Amino acid sequence: MKNYFLLILSLLLLGTTSVAPRAQKGISFEPGKFSDAKKLAKETNKIIFIDSYTQWCGPCKKMAAQVFTDADVGEYFNSNFINVKMDMEETEGMLVGRRYNVNFYPTLLFIKPTGELVRKEIGYHSKSQLLSLAKRIN
Repeated sequence: MKNYFLLILSLLLLGTTSVAPRAQKGISFEPGKFSDAKKLAKETNKIIFIDSYTQWCGPCKKMAAQVFTDADVGEYFNSNFINVKMDMEETEGMLVGRRYNVNFYPTLLFIKPTGELVRKEIGYHSKSQLLSLAKRIN
C-alpha cells in the first residue's frame, strides 16, 4: 500500500513539473500605465493596441478566452504592437475611454506613440477578423 501511494505521488509530481518551458501563447499584455505604453511604443516605433473592456462584458470575456489566447494572434500582435488591456471602469481606463470616446465594449483601439488614434473598432472580433484588421493597420 505504501509503494502504491509513493507511485501515485511520484506520477502527480511528474505531471506538475516541466522539463522545458512552454511556449507563450496568445497576446502578451504590457503591465503598467498608458503613459508607460506610449513611452515603449516610441522606443520601439510600434502602434499601441488597447483592449478596452469591462468586467461584466460577455463579448469581452469571449475575446479574452478565445481570441487573445490564440497562438497566431499572439505571435502577430506581440511582434507588431505594444499591447495593453484596460478596464474602462477603473480610473485610468475611464480617462483613456473619455479621451478616445469609448462607449461600447469591447472597443479595440490602435494608437500611435504620440497618442493619435489610428483606428477604433467596436464589438467582438474573431481570430481571423482581428488578424485581418491588425495587418491592415500595420
